[in-house]
Amino acid sequence: MLDSTDVVRIWQQAGNPTPVARLSFYAEALTAHCPIGACRTLNDAQEDRALLAMFRVDRPHATIPSLHQMPPLALSGYHQLLHELARQGLGPSDGLHAQISGFGHLPEIAPRQGVAIQALNGDEP
Repeated sequence: MLDSTDVVRIWQQAGNPTPVARLSFYAEALTAHCPIGACRTLNDAQEDRALLAMFRVDRPHATIPSLHQMPPLALSGYHQLLHELARQGLGPSDGLHAQISGFGHLPEIAPRQGVAIQALNGDEP
């Protein structure tokens, strides 16, 4: 599995124009809940959880229902990050915490950026 530094490096090599500091936040959020390994097809719920992990960097109280209400263009940057990983044969792996086992919070990054991740099943806080 890749760590957040590896993910940032891949995004940079793909030419992503987002500043490294910002990419680091997205990578930490994604890798904290979605181990990154060999690319595989995600079902809709798994893709939603991966997108929501990154989306919550910018909107800490977002839920699956609020994610679904966003215009597609507003989510395109997050989709692009996943596609850049996929082009390298990587993506969220089978370890995606579909059982909500570890989704109470992001202990590694929450104190630094104020991200409070509730269960990623769409429940409101």
